[in-house]
Amino acid sequence: MARSKTNIRYTNHREHGVAAVLAMMFLVIFSSLAAAMAIVSQGNLTTADSSLKINRSLAAAETGMQFMVYRLNQVTKGDATAGTPGIKIREGEIDATLADTLWVDARTQLLDLLSADFQYQQGNTPYVDGNLLIVPEIPVGPGQPTFSATFEPHPLAGENYDDIVYQRPPYSDMDPPVTNLAPMGPDWIRVTVTASDGVAPNRIFRSVIIDFQIEKKIKFALLSKSRIMIGRNVMIDGPIGSSFLETNLEHGHPIQIESDFKGLDAALDADIDLFRNTLISNDADGDNRINLASSTETNLIVDPAQYDYDQDGYIDDYDFFMAHFDSSGDLKVSDSEIDPTSSDVNRQQLLKLIDTFGNPSRQGYNDGFIDEYDRYAKVRGEVYITADKQGWEEGAADPDGAGGADGAYQDYFQGPIHPDFGETALTFDADTDAVHEFEPDDFDVASFKAMASNDFVAQAGADSGTVTEQVPFGAAHPYEYYERTVYENKTFDNVIIPVGTNALFRNCTFVGVTYVDTVVDNVDSNFNYVGMQESDGTLKHPDRTAMVDGVEVGGPADMQGTKAYANNIRFDDCTFNGSIVTESPNEFTHVRNKLTFTGTTRFIRESPLTAAEIKLFRRSTLLAPHFSVEMGTFIAPEDSQETVEMSGTIVTGLLDLRGQVKIVGTLLTTFNPVSNTGPVLGETSPQFNTTLGYFSSADGDLESEIPGSGLGVIQVRYDPTLPLPDGILGNIDITPSLATYREGGQQ
Repeated sequence: MARSKTNIRYTNHREHGVAAVLAMMFLVIFSSLAAAMAIVSQGNLTTADSSLKINRSLAAAETGMQFMVYRLNQVTKGDATAGTPGIKIREGEIDATLADTLWVDARTQLLDLLSADFQYQQGNTPYVDGNLLIVPEIPVGPGQPTFSATFEPHPLAGENYDDIVYQRPPYSDMDPPVTNLAPMGPDWIRVTVTASDGVAPNRIFRSVIIDFQIEKKIKFALLSKSRIMIGRNVMIDGPIGSSFLETNLEHGHPIQIESDFKGLDAALDADIDLFRNTLISNDADGDNRINLASSTETNLIVDPAQYDYDQDGYIDDYDFFMAHFDSSGDLKVSDSEIDPTSSDVNRQQLLKLIDTFGNPSRQGYNDGFIDEYDRYAKVRGEVYITADKQGWEEGAADPDGAGGADGAYQDYFQGPIHPDFGETALTFDADTDAVHEFEPDDFDVASFKAMASNDFVAQAGADSGTVTEQVPFGAAHPYEYYERTVYENKTFDNVIIPVGTNALFRNCTFVGVTYVDTVVDNVDSNFNYVGMQESDGTLKHPDRTAMVDGVEVGGPADMQGTKAYANNIRFDDCTFNGSIVTESPNEFTHVRNKLTFTGTTRFIRESPLTAAEIKLFRRSTLLAPHFSVEMGTFIAPEDSQETVEMSGTIVTGLLDLRGQVKIVGTLLTTFNPVSNTGPVLGETSPQFNTTLGYFSSADGDLESEIPGSGLGVIQVRYDPTLPLPDGILGNIDITPSLATYREGGQQ
């Protein structure tokens, strides 16, 4: 029997345990990798958690800062729901002493507001420690980060004002620049908001620091309670505001603006008109431009970039103007291109307007070209209108007057508007916080009247006869005539021009305060009309009378009427080394209380004025609340001698600027025309307007027509560095200077 074969396996004892060793090696490797991955994962989680806490803390700090700005605005502007009356002062300039007083007042009201917030919070309430206001931690929400805040007036204890942070704007641009020798004053408040997220020891802090300035400003180039009319050859740098509301009436446009480039050439007019049709349907933000970056605004425009001639990313009137006149294609328009025959005064004045607008130190100023350096804009700033868009378009802007949706405000609101970054070009339904309103009793001119202590009669001496003039002077449609006493080549020093003077001052010099007096009680509805004359000297309204200070004035035998109780004065070729100030009458009566400036009107501030007087008068060239003021010429806008230059806060009841006028400051008009009220007879409130430039009577300016010899040059530029004149009652602001913004860790 055969035996089966069996395979015998021999084992090498030296290989025993190799598998176990390898398994252990892999186990160690995998364990290490797992541990490393766990560490990395934990690190990532920690990093992510820290990053999240940093972002949440910074966001909470930003929220806290916005909350503090909100509360400060409630304190300074007033808020009935919060029980804060606002902080109003008549002083125009805030010095160190006044700043201390204002901060204590603001701090007290702010403490009350913030303490009320802590009724819903845990922990301590806000408190004052020395000169600091300290706000303890406030949670942003349940389980959310918290923020705290401190308010401390400058100069800060222990602060190094020579530090590098103060060697940059805005600190380096202050007057004088900030240093240890000239630290920031008590009109500046340092607000520090510190926020945190998490719990100790992993709590993360972030802080935001901004310096706020206590100031009193009217932050407008032009602010009016009446209809505003801005004609051709007029440019404005600064915000504009109108609170005119009767847009349902003919010509009731709250702000009417004419394009500077219409009327130069028929073909150009046609291009601009076609472009305006596109604006009406496509312009989404009211800046009268087409933004190439907006698909909404470029909708249905084939190759919109072809129309952006100056390559600034927008299409506006200026692009069509440049394309029409830039024959050399160098993106410049020279005098020979805009006026080849050197015979068109208006074209020459347009070049001057754009080429000399803005700060004289800027690049390209008065270089003889219109180009990118001139940064053309009809209005450079925001526009606020308290009226609503629908009411305007269904009323004054409606072409057939039948209401409906066929009206377009852009037909009466032309030219590009350039707001600053983050600002809104055009705001309808603007509230009173945006558009300030002043009443006659908001103006106290007593301090100026006290300065005018010299005898007018003694300084006037003998007159130069009389002259009969129409009012307005040179107007195509005058409504009154005056027989004026003429004073010529006289010098007046700190005088009050008595009530009823109604004179013509020709080539006179006025030093210091020139105070024009009038009767305050002029509210009788007939005050404007009693004594009004025809061109032949006969009375227009012989049967009308008016009560003035309890006395009945007028009737067929009284040829002066209310002229003796007011002041209607013309200054021709006069120099004012100081300021003109008027009494503030209760009612606007444009026929009786009027100041007219013609010829070369010079406003200067020099010797024999003291340094303090020069500083004072620079704050307001003209302070004439509820007076009608006419500046410039109806008939000679091409005359280089017919010029006016002014600075500071210019206050009038209504204002007409024509010819060649340059103003650095703010134009503020006080009269609020309401139909069938005061001097406004019937539904004629749009006829009481603030006018810059020339309009025809067909546009609702019933005093003038467009002259045939040029349109003049009118420039208005807001200057935020100029303090207000004393006497205007207005709210203070505690304004954040965003350029001082800083972030940091725990403070």
